[in-house]
Order: sequence, then C-alpha cells, then structure tokens
Amino acid sequence: MRNQKQTPVGGFTIGICASDSAKRLPSLVSFLTDENYGQDFALQKVAIVASGCPESDLVPVRRAADSDSRISLITEPERRGKAEAINRIMENSLGDYLVMLNSDAFPAKGSIRKLLEVASSPNVGAVSAKPVFDEGNGLLGHALALMWSAHSLMSLRLNHAGISNHACDELIVMRRNVVSRLPLNLVNDGAYIGGLARAQGLKVKFSTSAQVKISVPSRPMDLIRQRRRITFGHVQVWKKLGRPPRTIESMLFTNPLMSLRTIIGILSERPRLILALPLVLVSESAAILMGLVDANRSTDRHTVWRRNAD
Repeated sequence: MRNQKQTPVGGFTIGICASDSAKRLPSLVSFLTDENYGQDFALQKVAIVASGCPESDLVPVRRAADSDSRISLITEPERRGKAEAINRIMENSLGDYLVMLNSDAFPAKGSIRKLLEVASSPNVGAVSAKPVFDEGNGLLGHALALMWSAHSLMSLRLNHAGISNHACDELIVMRRNVVSRLPLNLVNDGAYIGGLARAQGLKVKFSTSAQVKISVPSRPMDLIRQRRRITFGHVQVWKKLGRPPRTIESMLFTNPLMSLRTIIGILSERPRLILALPLVLVSESAAILMGLVDANRSTDRHTVWRRNAD
C-alpha cells in the first residue's frame, strides 16, 4: 500500500460573548455547529458566556448543549466586562485556534473557514473578517457607510503593506498561544490581540473574502457613545503595549496622506457619502475628545459599556 501524507487537522474553539438580550444566539449556535469547516479544521468546542441574559433566550441553547457535547454555556447574572468573559472562554477552549464572535454578529457562510486558512499560514497570529451591515438611506446610514468603508479599506491597505497591528473584534481568529489572558479592564479586545500578536513578531491579517454581518448604532448619540468607548480603548491598548493600534483614525496623525487617500478613494467611488462628511467629522471630533478625557481620568471606564438602544 502506498503511504499517503496526512494533513494534520487543526482543532479550534468558537467563543461567543452574549449580554442582555440573546435572541439571536440560538440561530447563531445552530449555524456554527452545522457549518462545514473543511477537512483541515475541526470544531472542538463552542464556548458561550452569557452575561445578564434572560433565561427564556437561553433555553434553546441549553437544549442544544444537551444534545451536542461540543457546546458549553456559562451564565453570569450580571455583566462584568467582555475581557472577563473572553478569559473564561480561553480557560475552557480546546485546539490550536480560537475564533471570537459577538452574539449580535453573524458570519457569512464559509467565512470562518477562510479565516482559519489564513491563520494557519506561517507567522500569522490573528486575522479578522470584513464587517458588513444593512445600510440605511438617511444621513446616519451614509455616515456609518463612510466610516466602515474607510475602516475596511485602511485595514486592507495595512494588510497589504504588512504593518497591521489591529484586529477587528466582530469576528477574529487567533492562534491560541498568542495570549493566555486579557487584562480585566480591557475594552478593545481585537486591538489588544492584534497589537500583542504584532509585538511577538507575528502578522495581523484582514480578509475581505470573509465577512460578518454586524449591528450598528441607530441614533447619532449611540454612534458618538460607541466611538468614545473605542477611542478610550485604543488609548488603553497604546498604554499597555507601547504602540497605538493602526486604524484610519490613528493613521491621520502618523500617516495623514495614507488616511486622506483612503477617504478620498471611497468618496470618489461613492460620491453620495460626501453628504455625511460633516456628521462624521463632528461626531468623531466629539468622540475622540471625550475618549481622550476618559483615558486621562480613569483606568476602568467603559469596561462594562452602556448598550445602544434597539
């Protein structure tokens, strides 16, 4: 009999952080356990930490866990912060890779497999998917489209340049040995994981072929509050790791030409988005100012953030 070279199977865990309402969680878990990850990757565990979620939303998940030993559900009566939830997931994870996913996000079919393929490449520490959402026709919808388009295009350009140190935490796959535990007061887990991977000499990648559908703010004040928290989190990562996360916002200061070219490129392809530019400038300015003030005054603000209104 001829000996055939066997490709080792990469085991992985999918971690889900759920808080407050978890109505989408059952359908998400069903999708993840039914998904085809290819012959090179084996789903070993789906570790869920549900914080402050109604029991009625968790009943279908408990039933799924009873019938599928790969599903593990950990419940908390109160929210204690996403970093603590991720740490509990890490403690209960199996395999060489950890896939982190928010419960209000939904990956496109095949996206996790694509991310795992990238993560299994030599010297790659983390890779994240491209966030997509249903764009509205109003001013806020245009503002969100402009902001997320700029974020994704800059992430892609940093990816191609080989200098990215930021991962988008809506859907991220990382090598399990990149980090053993997150600081408990951490706000932006993706930025920290990406920065830590980069500091270890590993590549941080961004995949446009892997997509994840996300929820976005429905009111301008919710957007400002979200961006304020993110600014605080980026400064926090900067203090912890010694380097700021490379994003469209930070690159405006370190490489303004690259950021401006990115924004101009988007507006040239979608000129209608220029109508939202004043809203983006005002909201970002306010959020950055408040985030910097928060970072100067507190070390644990935003650890448990206020949820946006539905």
